[in-house]
Amino acid sequence: MTLQARYYAPAILRIGMALVFLWFSINQFFFTNDFIGFVPEILVSSFGVSPAMFVIGNAILEFIFGAFLILGIHVRTSAFILSLHLFGIAFSLGYNSTMIRDLGLAIATVAVFFYGKDKFCLSSKKD
Repeated sequence: MTLQARYYAPAILRIGMALVFLWFSINQFFFTNDFIGFVPEILVSSFGVSPAMFVIGNAILEFIFGAFLILGIHVRTSAFILSLHLFGIAFSLGYNSTMIRDLGLAIATVAVFFYGKDKFCLSSKKD
């Protein structure tokens, strides 16, 4: 791999993961009912909140931290929270292709966490 590619790789991964979270967030806002089936019943019964409210709450969380990632602010904190969130989602699904996809995305988000901010981040301080 050339030095040029290594220079851009962390930013490409960070921005790519941010786009995934933003895409899902926007879809959850506009197509809430399509995501209700993914809300575990234990969450609904434990908190007494409708599945739609969980989807909207999830959309807000993913939008905020996805925006932080794409802008390059609070990169490590955002990646840590989003990776834990994705691990939780992946393991709540049971073994299937969606779980494997989400597990891979969670691991990629962990890589963003370990790397931290890259040269293209707006953040001027370490987080």
